Amino acid sequence: MKVLLINYMETTQPGGINMVVREIAKNISIMGHECVVLQPNPANLPDEEIYEGFKIIRVSSILDKYFYGLSLGIYQFLKNNLKEINPDVIHINGYHTLQSIEVIHTIKRLDPSIPLIFSPHHDVSPGTIAGKYLMGVHNYFGKRAIELCDYITSVSQFEADSTIDILNVNPDKLKIIPNGVNVLDHLESQNIDLSTNIVVVDESKDINKRKKINLLYTGYLITRKGVDFLLESLNALIHDLKVKNVILTIVGEGPEKKNLLELSKELKLDKYIEWKPFLSRDKLLKKIKDSDIFLLLSRSEAYGITVAEALVLGTPCIITESAALKEFSNEPGCFIVDYPPKPHDVADKILDVYRQDVTIGPFTEKIQPWNKISKDYEELYEGLLSK
Repeated sequence: MKVLLINYMETTQPGGINMVVREIAKNISIMGHECVVLQPNPANLPDEEIYEGFKIIRVSSILDKYFYGLSLGIYQFLKNNLKEINPDVIHINGYHTLQSIEVIHTIKRLDPSIPLIFSPHHDVSPGTIAGKYLMGVHNYFGKRAIELCDYITSVSQFEADSTIDILNVNPDKLKIIPNGVNVLDHLESQNIDLSTNIVVVDESKDINKRKKINLLYTGYLITRKGVDFLLESLNALIHDLKVKNVILTIVGEGPEKKNLLELSKELKLDKYIEWKPFLSRDKLLKKIKDSDIFLLLSRSEAYGITVAEALVLGTPCIITESAALKEFSNEPGCFIVDYPPKPHDVADKILDVYRQDVTIGPFTEKIQPWNKISKDYEELYEGLLSK
C-alpha cells in the first residue's frame, strides 16, 4: 500500500499535528508500506528528504503566506505529479488554513477514485476577531470540501462532536482515533508497560527529597495554551500562599512570549521562572520526567498529547476542564480544575498534588503507543481500499 500524507506545516518541527504526521508516516513505513509526506517549505529545507524511513516532499511557493495557506505550489505539484506518486490512499491533515480545502478539491478533480481521509485537528479556538470572521468563511467552503472525503478522523470525542456540529459531518463517516505517545525508549527505567497500561512511579520523585516544587509547561506560546493562567496561578502560590520554594520551567516559543515576559515582570515572578526554547526530544522527555507536576491550562485543545506523555513518564498533571482535556479526567494521576481556572484554585491544587502520594495509571484506551495507534490507521486505509 502506498500512502500520501499531506501536512500544511514543517513535519520535522515541534507541534501536535507535526507529531501525528511524523508518527503515522514512520510507523506505516515500519509496517512495510510506502509513505510520502507532501508539505509546503516554510523552513527552506531540502525539496526532498528521507526522514525516519519515509519520504518528505517540500514544495516552495512565495505566495503561501499571503493567502491564508492557499498554496499555488502544492496545487501545481499535485497537478503535475499525482499520477507519478500513484498513492493508494491520501490522508490530509489540518483544518487551520485553506490548503486542505484546496487539496481536497484538487485531488477529486484529478482522480476521484483515490480514497481521501481528512483529520482536521480542530481545536475550535480562532483567537482574534479577524480569526473568528475568517473561520466563518473558512467553514462555508470547508463543509463542501469535507463532503468529498471518504472518511474523517478525530483524536477525541470533543473534536468529533465539534466537527459534526460545525462542519455538518455525517457521524457514519467519522472515526475517533486518539493520538499516541512515543516515549518507548524511556519506559524501561520508568517501569512502564503500555501493553498492559501499568505505570509505577519512579521513587526518585519522592517530594521529601526535593528542595523546590518543580513545575513544567511545554508547548507553543500562543493565547490558546493559557500560559497567562499559569503565571497568574504561580503568582497566587508565591505571593498569596507564601510558597517560595517553587520553580516553573516554560519550554517553548511563540508570538505570546513577549506578553508573557511582561506579565512575569509585572507579577514579580522572574526569579521563579526558567524560560527555555524548544528542546531536543531526549532533553524534553528527561525534563518532563524530572518535574514534579506538569500543567496545561489551555483554553482549548483537540487532544492534549503533552498530558498523555507526562503521565506515561510518571509525572502528575493539572489541567483545565475544557475542550478535550476533560477527557483525561479518568486517568489516575491527572487532576482537573474548573475552566476558566481561578489562580487560587490552581495554587491549592499544586500544593495538594505535591504533598500526596500520587498513583498514575493504569491508563484507559485514550493513552496508547503510536505503533498501536498507527495500526488503527492502517486498518482504516485498507478498509477503504477493500470497498
